[in-house]
Amino acid sequence: MTDPTDQQILIVKDNFKNMIDFNNQLYVNGNTKIINSYLLLSLTDNKDLGLEIGLDILKGAYVAMAGEFGSAGDIVAKIACGLLTKYSSQTPVSLTQEFDSIMNRFQATSEQLTQDFEMYCDDPKSYWNDIFNATVTNAFGTQTLSCVFSDLATITFPPETDSLFMNYMLLCQYALDQEIWYILLGNFVITKFLPSTSYPCSQYSEQQMEQNAAGFYAVHKSYWNLWQYVHQTNRKGKDTSYYELWQNDIGTGAGAFTDGHLNDAACDYLFIDSFDNIIINENGLFHRNFVFNNMTNIKHTTHTYNN
Repeated sequence: MTDPTDQQILIVKDNFKNMIDFNNQLYVNGNTKIINSYLLLSLTDNKDLGLEIGLDILKGAYVAMAGEFGSAGDIVAKIACGLLTKYSSQTPVSLTQEFDSIMNRFQATSEQLTQDFEMYCDDPKSYWNDIFNATVTNAFGTQTLSCVFSDLATITFPPETDSLFMNYMLLCQYALDQEIWYILLGNFVITKFLPSTSYPCSQYSEQQMEQNAAGFYAVHKSYWNLWQYVHQTNRKGKDTSYYELWQNDIGTGAGAFTDGHLNDAACDYLFIDSFDNIIINENGLFHRNFVFNNMTNIKHTTHTYNN
């Protein structure tokens, strides 16, 4: 157990003042991202998605600083995520009620985090040796983080006037955007269309399959095509190998007269690439392959067309 010096206390107080400014601005920017996501996905924000979702949105934002931009962002990420993780088992009264929208849930969670930052800022010495442990699960997996309160005396978190403050903000804002889209995409399904289509290797190379896919996505923006090489010879020994292709679509689900595709504006915002590494929006949120294959919260189904 160690006691802080007066200088260390001043450093921590200054850091918390800047962290409070950061959290308040992240809330404002986060609100904009939430509104935008519901609008583009044609969803209505009219129900509370629960305590854990509110925590996940903020944790998903802050964890982006862990290991980034040196130790300052890393320590702040661990403190913030540690507090948010603690809310799961020791839920503040402000978060126990049911809200009428995720936006209001997000607001209450952000305000509670600011309130705790203010409490720590008032009396750092009382918490000097407290340990902050965090578990953060997002679209990319689960991370565990840990630090000691006193670690805040070893860093300088930038004020709003410092350009690094905005670097942190843009990083966390993008991660928050990813988190809310990851959550809301769970309202949709990925449909695999049957039967598959065969493309003879005598007419189509792997490169042509990739080029065709990229061109197809430019028109059918909610799709991802999966194909595999099938080696085959006929009775005369002639190579009749082919690529077997299945089309997949994210949206509301296919029916007799619709593929239920996600609207183009949402796809333009969501996808970074068309085919792998063919960038169509460098500010997009996820790679197309990742959405269709790695987002475990999205249900998968099949739809067979009658020929």
